[in-house]
Amino acid sequence: MYLTGVLLIAFPLFKFYQILKGEAGHSMVLNELVTDFRFMIFSDFIRQSGKTLRPVLAYGALFGFIGSLIYTFLSGGAVTEWVNPTQKFSVKSFFQNCARLFWKYLLLLILLGILLFVLFLVSGIFYFIFVLIAEGSSERGYVLWLLLPTILLAYLMTFGLVLSFYAKVMLSHEPRLSSPDAFWKSFSYVYKNQKTVVQFWLISLIGISITLIYIQIDRYLGMTSVVTVWVMLFIQQLTVFLRFYLKNWNYAAAAEFFKQNPVQLWQEPKQPEPEILPVVEEETEEDESTGEEE
Repeated sequence: MYLTGVLLIAFPLFKFYQILKGEAGHSMVLNELVTDFRFMIFSDFIRQSGKTLRPVLAYGALFGFIGSLIYTFLSGGAVTEWVNPTQKFSVKSFFQNCARLFWKYLLLLILLGILLFVLFLVSGIFYFIFVLIAEGSSERGYVLWLLLPTILLAYLMTFGLVLSFYAKVMLSHEPRLSSPDAFWKSFSYVYKNQKTVVQFWLISLIGISITLIYIQIDRYLGMTSVVTVWVMLFIQQLTVFLRFYLKNWNYAAAAEFFKQNPVQLWQEPKQPEPEILPVVEEETEEDESTGEEE
């Protein structure tokens, strides 16, 4: 997954650098941005040459879409490995699980996108309400009023992401489960087990800490020479790799939590019991005639 992400992002970044270099010409602007990023210089450059960067945005969107499909495909095998950690790894079984779960995971991705969009709209309504309430307040009061809807937005987005982890784990556990069923079961599961959200944030805090360490190293070293550029490139790729590892760690944590707190995913439909009709004993004609003679 890491190598796939690196290869997909390499081409748009290369095109972006080519356009920047071509637009900068013999100017020292590009060198200033590399050694010491300044927002004012960057904003002026974008304002003057922003139209030339449109192809990069198109490439970025295209490769991002391709990357999401590839990641969705590979996540089927990865999640199955986390669900069955004692099973011996096999490349053949890995890709078989990828193919088996791809369409279910893709439909789950679409459902998740719809849910996140709805949750974003709900948060937007709360933002609008609190903006009206905070009207006329001081700058500090304005920030405090908007703190609550911001926390709500962060929680709802987190809830949606955690839901997707557990839905994938459920689909990997039970092959007969459909994507909509896994979606609703994971929705109920995460809602009833808020520890799953806390667990996600603990792992995310590790990722945030790694990013802050990277920023501090970048600020201390800088990219002022060929050596420091290569050193920072190595540290950057190490940071990206660790972020991929943390995302897979979320799947491992979800698989382990679900193993410790399982729920029933599938119930065989009850077969209708055959109706047993009462046996009615009919008297034969011989019995009737015998009765008449008596």
